[in-house]
Amino acid sequence: MSGLLVAIPALPLLAAAVVRLAGATPRTAARTVRGARALATFAAVALLLSVAIDGPVDAVITDNDGAAVVGLMADRVGAILLLLTSLVGLIVQSFASRSLAGDPRATRFHVLAAVLASATSLVGVAATGSGLLVAWVATSLTLVALLGHKAPWPAAVRSQRLTARSFLVGDAALLIGMLVAIVAIGDLDLRAIGAEAAALDAESVGSVSLVTVVAVCLVIAGIARSALVPLHTWLPSTLAAPTPVSALLHAGVINGAGVLLIRFSPVFASSASAMALAFAVGVVTALFATAIMLVRTDVKGGLVWSTSGQMGFMVVQLGVGAFAAALFHIVGHALYKAAMFLGAGGAISAHSRQNQRPHLGRADQAVLSATATRLVVGLLAPLAAFGLALWIVDPHLTAAATILIVVFGALSVGRAANGWMSATPFAATRTIATAVGGVVVATFAYVGGIALFETFVVDAVPYEVPAAVGPVWVAVVLAAIGTGVLVLAFTRGPRGDALRRLVYAWLLSTSTPVSAIRSTSPTPTSTPVAPSTSATSRPAELATAGDHA
Repeated sequence: MSGLLVAIPALPLLAAAVVRLAGATPRTAARTVRGARALATFAAVALLLSVAIDGPVDAVITDNDGAAVVGLMADRVGAILLLLTSLVGLIVQSFASRSLAGDPRATRFHVLAAVLASATSLVGVAATGSGLLVAWVATSLTLVALLGHKAPWPAAVRSQRLTARSFLVGDAALLIGMLVAIVAIGDLDLRAIGAEAAALDAESVGSVSLVTVVAVCLVIAGIARSALVPLHTWLPSTLAAPTPVSALLHAGVINGAGVLLIRFSPVFASSASAMALAFAVGVVTALFATAIMLVRTDVKGGLVWSTSGQMGFMVVQLGVGAFAAALFHIVGHALYKAAMFLGAGGAISAHSRQNQRPHLGRADQAVLSATATRLVVGLLAPLAAFGLALWIVDPHLTAAATILIVVFGALSVGRAANGWMSATPFAATRTIATAVGGVVVATFAYVGGIALFETFVVDAVPYEVPAAVGPVWVAVVLAAIGTGVLVLAFTRGPRGDALRRLVYAWLLSTSTPVSAIRSTSPTPTSTPVAPSTSATSRPAELATAGDHA
């Protein structure tokens, strides 16, 4: 199986080299790279089955002490990441072969996408800290090059520059962390990262343990790569990229924080400071980006901010020590966002079809819009479903992870159910019944997926994490957020209206890149008016999708 492990990242890179050296046409380039990625996907499936049955696989060169010098290593986490990267890449590459037909830079895209696939795969299976660093930097450089696909269009050039600056901060932090580890104990052998974390914990600079220094550097690198506050501004600028590039970014590269912190989970889990930092940054990002997503009316803009919010939630999961749940979130989000970006072109047609449906009678509309109906289907039913699912399935979550997942899961499923009722596809009774049924199915699928991943990767990631943020802090933070939302939503009179207009205007202005504001002509100053909740121009996909499910 060592040969398969080497072949999976090598095949796309080999295809890119062949296309480049042969000067292939765009059609030949697409077929060559697509074929290589298909082979890599089949190999990733075989490797995952082998790792699941026989245990970790490695292909490394070792020194006299048996420590890895260079090479690859795939445990169950690495095998999952390899399969995810290969599968999503194959789907996007197939889409791009049609989407970029006639594009004079199509061959360049196929070559860079293949290199990106190899670099991303190596981040998931590198056997040493230095090897992972090289793959991480290669991923940054390749993605920045892909974002310039439409250069010299000014928006694409600005996106490249902003992304490069943000990535430079994160890559520099990762470099510092790896150098600190190398100077202190030598290159990190990721096959025995638990022992390496203990060795780092025994070293210190003054009163600060080196494991904390390295863990904080890992968090900073993840903040930059996953577009978390305050290094989030590069992600909205990538709207200038073509859809296949956006799909590769949002379904793969953007998950960098999760991949990095899970692969170094013993190091990260040894530092209470790093876990608290990840939790705090994740909460702020999830709240801020999700709020902006709710006021965006464009499909890709909404998806971009949704991705940033999703990454915030993923990092919050890591901050409470729910590593298996975060890995499940990475897989689900990657597949979901790839589908949403590749299907974004059909959103207008779907919205038009929804508007052409015959309107229901007033009685049905009154039932579906009633506050009691919304409360039962959108809040009480999800909470009951999560309670039942946790009791039956029992995914062995910590108290903090349980609170987090129930609250965010119930809100996401409830929002999707309310979106379904807003679409009014059937008469009232049938619409409510299908909404409740969907809540139950989605809840059990989510909790069951977490339980499956928890069981599958139990030996690859830590479960008991004393340094993780505890349930009290999670409950306090969620209560504070809930109180703020209730005050904003239910403050009556002119003061409440002014507050909502102010927040709405701030979110809209914040979500617009500074470069876009400067490029538009000035308009007379006016007070923005928040859109009515009864009418929205957002497509059906965004109105009905559960963004945290």
